[in-house]
Amino acid sequence: MVDEILDKRGKKKISLLIEQKTKNKKRERSDILSNKIIAQILGIDKGFKLKERKDLKKDGEIYFEVRYSKKVGIPECPYKCKGCKDKREYIVRNGKAKERIIKAGKVGTQRIYLIHRPQRYMCKKTGKSFRNEKISYRWQRITRAETENLVKNLRKMSISAIAKEHGVSVRTVSNLLDSIEVKVDWTKFQDMEDIKLGIDEHSFRGFKMVTTIVELNTSNTIAILKSDKKEELKGFLNKIPYKIKQKITEAAIDMRASFKNAVKEELLGVKVVADHFHVVKDAQKKLRESIKIEEEVTNNNTKIPVKLFFLNGKKLLKEKKKVKKLYKTLKEHPYLKEYYRYLLMLKWMYKAETYEEGKRRLHILIGKMEESEDPQVWRWAKTYIRWEKEILQYFVNRTTTAKVEGRHTHIKLIKRISFGFKEVLRYTKKVLLGVMPERFIKLPNFITEGTTYCKQLSFLS
Repeated sequence: MVDEILDKRGKKKISLLIEQKTKNKKRERSDILSNKIIAQILGIDKGFKLKERKDLKKDGEIYFEVRYSKKVGIPECPYKCKGCKDKREYIVRNGKAKERIIKAGKVGTQRIYLIHRPQRYMCKKTGKSFRNEKISYRWQRITRAETENLVKNLRKMSISAIAKEHGVSVRTVSNLLDSIEVKVDWTKFQDMEDIKLGIDEHSFRGFKMVTTIVELNTSNTIAILKSDKKEELKGFLNKIPYKIKQKITEAAIDMRASFKNAVKEELLGVKVVADHFHVVKDAQKKLRESIKIEEEVTNNNTKIPVKLFFLNGKKLLKEKKKVKKLYKTLKEHPYLKEYYRYLLMLKWMYKAETYEEGKRRLHILIGKMEESEDPQVWRWAKTYIRWEKEILQYFVNRTTTAKVEGRHTHIKLIKRISFGFKEVLRYTKKVLLGVMPERFIKLPNFITEGTTYCKQLSFLS
């Protein structure tokens, strides 16, 4: 009886031990699975394993230790040695580097940190060493996946907002932005038969201007130049490959002589089009100036209603009170009547359906201007004589810089989000990241130890 009772107790103990072992195994498996999922979320390679360090755990922070598995083989030698057939022939492991803590982003509300000791390798032939930089780039305290997220967010958010969200300093984000090279990949335009350029300037900061260049058929932003000078535009146009230059047929610009001369000097045979919106805007500006002069000369306390002069014809026909008010102001100020008539004639000219009809109407407008007694109107007529070919070129294909103006509204939004910029280079890069397609963006140059080759970001390649 006693032997039977002992046997039963022994069996129970064995069964309890087996149950505990199975539970521990299940827990270990669940931990491994959860760690694998976290590794996938953080964008860590399959060859690395994560083990949670509960002793370092804090509120809102989780620490994982990175371990190398057998899948992480010996990498290729980055040095270009003569006589080396196999790039792994002379590579051996050379210990591990110092332990460092790397930021790996967020999972929910928890910020995750990795404790990593990069594996060191050495080339027996040259005696030079290098590290395994698969998890993070050299000199960076954030993972590769996190740098990719930083670059993606640079397209939408401000530098300070990105720094707060990712828990990094503003300097690291700005340094990352400086390392990115945003250049045009002209191979994307090789299949196109016809290329049209839209060139216009916009304000970078106050009166400091930069030049925007857009391809009008695809509405892709090609470049934002550092200034609006002729030499800057000439330098950009000169670097365009010869095969692409042959495909450029038109270039739409505002009424700026420096842009016209730069295009004619660098792109031979390309038709220059003066944008009709800028031509009409210039006429409106001259009318506003004449209204200001009239107000100063008359010295009346009553101001001239400026908005009446810029209403469309359809709106004027609907509202008879405004029409009467406009006639009344024109009778009281006959000096403005002439300028208002030229503005209406210019709009009438742009309503022409053919090139010949537009040419006839432009000649009528110039003839009327030359008959005027006002020397300011003569100067106005001379500008139309100088820009006659470019103005009439609009009637061939109706090419405008409307898509460039649309890009400028997008750029203004980026400027507001970023709260302005001080440096021109940083401004152009930030804007181009937000405006340019991803396929045109060159990758950052993260230089590894002892080498000069670039490590590329996966999502941009």
